[in-house]
Amino acid sequence: MLSSEISKLNLKITFIGSPAVGKTTMLRLLSKDMIGRFYFPTHGFDLKTIKLDDYHIKVWDMGGQGQYLKAYSRDYLIGSDILFVVTDSTPRNVLNSRELINYATHFIEKDCPIVAIANKQDLKKNNGRMTPQRMEDILHVKTYGLTAINPTERIKLMEIIRKELNQIVIRRRLIKDEL
Repeated sequence: MLSSEISKLNLKITFIGSPAVGKTTMLRLLSKDMIGRFYFPTHGFDLKTIKLDDYHIKVWDMGGQGQYLKAYSRDYLIGSDILFVVTDSTPRNVLNSRELINYATHFIEKDCPIVAIANKQDLKKNNGRMTPQRMEDILHVKTYGLTAINPTERIKLMEIIRKELNQIVIRRRLIKDEL
C-alpha cells in the first residue's frame, strides 16, 4: 500500500498567503488545537507535526505580512512536498495569491503540487467573495473551498492532503523505477 512507502518519506507541507486569510486556523484545525475567534498575526512562521494515518508531516505556516514573506519564505519554501496557497476568497487576496504562486515557483521543485484553499466560504456572499471554481480559473491551480473555523472541515482538509500525498508517492515511485 502507498502508506508504507510514504511513511519512509520526509514530508513537508507549507501554507502561504496574505495576512488574516486563515493559514494559522488551518494549522490549528489539522493539529486539533483550539480555534480562537480573535486574529493574532503569525510572526515569522509556525511549525507543527501532524499525524495523518501512519504519516508524520511537518506543516509550516508562514506569516503573511510582506516583511516575512519576502525575507523568510525562500528558505522555508525550499523542500516543500505540497504548497498550499490560502486565500479568503476576496478578489484582492485572490490576485495576491496569484503573485505568491508566481513567486513560490522559483523556490519549489517543479513536481511540487500547488493547491489553493478558498477559505472563508461561509462568507462568500459578502464582499464579493469568489467560489472555488472561479478562483481556480484565475489561479490555474487546483482549488478547494473550505471554512477552516469549522472543526468538521478537518476531515475534508485531511482528505485533500491524503490525495496529494498519494500523488507524490506515485511520482516518486516512477522516478525510482526510471533509475
